[in-house]
Amino acid sequence: MGVQVATSVRASDATSGIDRAAVVIVQRWQAQGLVDALTAHDYAVTVVKAAGGLLGQGVVTLVVGLASRRLPSFFSLVRDVCPGTTRYIPYDAEAEFPWHPECELVEVRTGGATAFIVPVERFVQL
Repeated sequence: MGVQVATSVRASDATSGIDRAAVVIVQRWQAQGLVDALTAHDYAVTVVKAAGGLLGQGVVTLVVGLASRRLPSFFSLVRDVCPGTTRYIPYDAEAEFPWHPECELVEVRTGGATAFIVPVERFVQL
């Protein structure tokens, strides 16, 4: 997959006061940049193997531990590192010749990230 978690996270900074877990689904091509940015800002990050993704691009799932007071800066960081983009794909992607010149194209949004925030009773880093 090519995504690796940086080892520079200081446990005392990253784990103090963690009361939320963010499950972040991001495009594979944006994942390493997001992991690097999160670890640089002392977020506790775990990469979870995942399959799937729109247009066969693949996705990566991250689990991020954070304090609720850091949610606004977390969202800002994710938006900056993982902007959405626009692509055009054939309307009938299952057609025998989907790139035929007469094939109608539709606009789709790719990239960006989806985050689910859940409360955490206790955070333990082993």
